[in-house]
Amino acid sequence: MADLTRAGLATFVALGIGWSAVILVPLYEFLVADGQRGSRYLPVAYGLACTGIAAAVVVAAVLVVSKLRMRRAIGWTPLVAVPLIIESWLLGCLVALVLGSL
Repeated sequence: MADLTRAGLATFVALGIGWSAVILVPLYEFLVADGQRGSRYLPVAYGLACTGIAAAVVVAAVLVVSKLRMRRAIGWTPLVAVPLIIESWLLGCLVALVLGSL
């Protein structure tokens, strides 16, 4: 039962961080000055970040399902998504910063 509690808590934390990252994606607009031509690349940064965040959640779900099929303890496995979510948000931020300066 303790393993199920850990898995539930880890899933809640991972989904909360993912949701927070998606909410913070529009902050990329502050990296591009108004009137710059680079603002047309913001949808690329948005798409890259949101796709990466969704992929991180899918990777964590696949790992959980594989552990369930092998009848192994899930434990904190869903937390694998957290660094992937952060990296996806930062990659989108970097793309917005670089392409926004063009």
